[in-house]
Amino acid sequence: MASTESTAPKLSEDDPIKVLFDLASYWATIWAFIALCLWLEHQVLKRLDIESGSIQVAILLVSTPVIFLATVTRIEKNPKARLILERARYVVILVAAALLGAYIHATHKDQSYESALRDGAVLACAKIAACKAAAADYANTR
Repeated sequence: MASTESTAPKLSEDDPIKVLFDLASYWATIWAFIALCLWLEHQVLKRLDIESGSIQVAILLVSTPVIFLATVTRIEKNPKARLILERARYVVILVAAALLGAYIHATHKDQSYESALRDGAVLACAKIAACKAAAADYANTR
């Protein structure tokens, strides 16, 4: 009789990968929540027309920890909120990975042969007046 159990290795509670993921996801969630609080409070301060930077910083330094601690104590008391937070950890990690990937993609300097050819063609075209005019016409018609 064939076994119906999964052949994937089971992760134990002391598995270093699981411990590292849990640690990273908890801290990423905490810092994402703090950043969200700061952003929302900054938006409220902008709507209230509080222009002074020092007053904004003072308000943010006082209100952000208060909001954070109040939210954490409410989450600890509510099992449904705790479950939502446990699931949100995975979303936070995915968003952080996507943002890191976008940043790396935006700052990556392509060193391929095709990139060197493209850069050379652009430089050569810039030196030839007819090519430069044709490229400008093409760009203006798009």
